[in-house]
Amino acid sequence: MKNQLLGLPTNNIVLLSARLMMSASMIVYGYRKLLDISMFTSNFATLRLMELVAQGGPCPLWFAYANALFQTLAGVMVLLGLQTRHAALALTLWLIALTYLGHPFWSMLGVEQAFNESMFYRNLGLIAAFAMIFATGGGKFSVDQLLSDARSQTPVDPA
Repeated sequence: MKNQLLGLPTNNIVLLSARLMMSASMIVYGYRKLLDISMFTSNFATLRLMELVAQGGPCPLWFAYANALFQTLAGVMVLLGLQTRHAALALTLWLIALTYLGHPFWSMLGVEQAFNESMFYRNLGLIAAFAMIFATGGGKFSVDQLLSDARSQTPVDPA
């Protein structure tokens, strides 16, 4: 029995669906940060990072914009399936740091602890999903696959 849906391999449809859903949060929140950079500079994770690396000093604007741009562009790359593995790995590593710095529920109490614990575990799901995309690549319905197909169809000049 073939694993198909609408005559197409199910694994590639699932991979495309996962890329679409996973990239949405990166693109939306990265773009929002670009429009209102204070969403990044006043974020708990950013403030905690600045405590660790800059003795609590303000976040440099270049770093804030670079981060928002990274989040947006890496999300677009996963969406399109362009350099999918590189983008997914970068997002995986970024999310690991963000999750640790931004949602340390183990050091909180009450409502703050409950909220950050839920965000921590939500991010673990995103980390796992991007790690799986890193492991599998973009699939059949990706720019990476189109480029690979075009390279394999280009005749090699024996001279």
